[in-house]
Amino acid sequence: MDLRKLKVMLSVVQHGSFTKAGEDLGYTQSGITQMMKSLEREAGLPLFIKTHRGVTLTKEGASLLPSIRKLLSANESLDQEIAFLKGAKKGTIRIGSFISCAIHWIPEIIDNFQKDYPDVIFEIVEGDESDLADWVANQKVDIGFTSYQPDQSYDFIPVYDDPMLAVMPKGHPFCRYEEIPIEWYENEPFVVSEYTYVNVVHQLLKTYHVKPNIKYTMSNDFSILAMVEHNLGISILPGLVLRGRTGNFEYRPLNPHSFRRLGMAIASPDNLSPAIKIFIRYARNFLLN
Repeated sequence: MDLRKLKVMLSVVQHGSFTKAGEDLGYTQSGITQMMKSLEREAGLPLFIKTHRGVTLTKEGASLLPSIRKLLSANESLDQEIAFLKGAKKGTIRIGSFISCAIHWIPEIIDNFQKDYPDVIFEIVEGDESDLADWVANQKVDIGFTSYQPDQSYDFIPVYDDPMLAVMPKGHPFCRYEEIPIEWYENEPFVVSEYTYVNVVHQLLKTYHVKPNIKYTMSNDFSILAMVEHNLGISILPGLVLRGRTGNFEYRPLNPHSFRRLGMAIASPDNLSPAIKIFIRYARNFLLN
């Protein structure tokens, strides 16, 4: 199959529109339509469904998506190998990350990396643990900055143990103590992120059989912190989220001490492009020093 058409297909999937994919890639809408019709003829399958909301994949098209991403990733790796052998250090690295990692780590790692490799392009998307696991497994991203989950199929490179901390508004009774036993959360007004099977806070509560009074469920850690600051409940947050932040909150270590193990997830160490291998080395050096 024509790899150019497969790249266009991924852009259509990303944008949900032939027109927007064309604008992104520099093609006309009719050009995109003709390429996708040609791709469907080659596959012998319908790949797209047009609705009033845009374009989506058929069941058959969706089932092909992981293999298409793997093929394009392998082609990108081959192109980079050739470019590096010729001395042209170019390529694209796709990174998926927690918001906190994207704020505190990734800009400085990329800054250090691009001093030596200025022609490497980065694509960065943010998500939660379950998003990142799927993105790495399906090779939507090359590297996922995420927490370790023992039941995942990806390879994991640990770099940092991030403490989980008790967080409460200033003046809360818990502020009088140096550590907060996790059982104190029982029936306390609580602010938490949405449940996923890999969410560290939900895992902690389940492990210690603690059931707080969940008052608010938020989409991300920074929204949780804002709710705590407004005296709407207490919470448990990773230390990386709180780093460098001040406001109407205090935090203490949990008892027992708990942490999430952060690192880089990759689909396989055997198919990494030269740029990705070098980036991982830069990231490890930065995070372990």
